[in-house]
Amino acid sequence: MAGHQGTSTRKNPVEGLFAATEAERREINTTLDGTIVSYDRATQRATIQPKLERKFGDKTLKAPPLQEIKVVQQNGGGFGVHVDLKPGDPVTVHFRQRSVDKSQTDGTDTNGSPGRMHDLSDAIAYPGGGEDSKIMTNMPAGGAHYGSSDGKSGLQARAGGSSAIVGGPNGSDKLTVSAAGKVDLKGENGDSLFQIIRDLAQVFRNHTNTGAPLDSPFVAAADAIIARLDAIHG
Repeated sequence: MAGHQGTSTRKNPVEGLFAATEAERREINTTLDGTIVSYDRATQRATIQPKLERKFGDKTLKAPPLQEIKVVQQNGGGFGVHVDLKPGDPVTVHFRQRSVDKSQTDGTDTNGSPGRMHDLSDAIAYPGGGEDSKIMTNMPAGGAHYGSSDGKSGLQARAGGSSAIVGGPNGSDKLTVSAAGKVDLKGENGDSLFQIIRDLAQVFRNHTNTGAPLDSPFVAAADAIIARLDAIHG
């Protein structure tokens, strides 16, 4: 087959056809890994270095950087998510099957007639990809995470309907909302702000002045504060 046969076999018409077909296939660009060289968050376009090189005799040439490539940031329905990419960040680059000169400028349909096909200039990039070792860690089981790639800061939606904002040196829960709508706010040491306020209300309620308990209106007010806290905090 082409690519595996000696030059003498090229005299065979069938082998010559295989060789021509393979040579054409090698010029078709589909999907490549790439890295960010620079990114403009105002235009969401980037200069990207494809991870592609070719050998010509004893020479090895790297693919040229791709200029002004649109980076797809997830959006729709008037909402979206934006990631401010940094040099060296991995991206996955796709090459559209036809020229995007029209579809990306005035939004009209691309002409399917002969023209550019799978061309480097018709690339579009998606954040992510790269080496298999570059993965996000400490992700919530059965949930979703939007935040740092080490899972220690950001917003998490969790199994069972709860959610949390995590942060701090150890990435612990800072603000949580249970599936029932109960809220908690915690410090790095794990103390709950709502529990501290509840404890303070209890101290006030149970306070005695030279052995005499609080007047009943103050006790009732403290009990009402504790009940309101219990309705919020879970």
